[in-house]
Amino acid sequence: MKEKTLLKVALITSLLGLLILYAISDNITISQTNIEKITLDNKDEMVKLKGIVSKVIDTEKVTIINIIQPQEITAVLFKDENTTTKIKENNQIEIIGKVDEYEGKLEIIAHRARIIK
Repeated sequence: MKEKTLLKVALITSLLGLLILYAISDNITISQTNIEKITLDNKDEMVKLKGIVSKVIDTEKVTIINIIQPQEITAVLFKDENTTTKIKENNQIEIIGKVDEYEGKLEIIAHRARIIK
């Protein structure tokens, strides 16, 4: 095969691959869940939940957020991975993260947190 032909095939294949990845990424969604539905069976699953911030503990490397819906769960947000606005008590927030267990209690390791109100 000539170099020009090989280059054209590689370019077309790359562009088609990128278009397919873009189409697939639009269809991937995480459905919103309630705290009461999160159990140990959901460990290591991605979840999205909305709630009211009841308590915030802010340290150098991590922000620990207690979220209530009427049930309560703790979300841990690592600062080196996220640059978010200052989360305060009584903010309504949306958390997307992975369910984990720490000292016998369920918590969310947040990948993204955003303030709704």
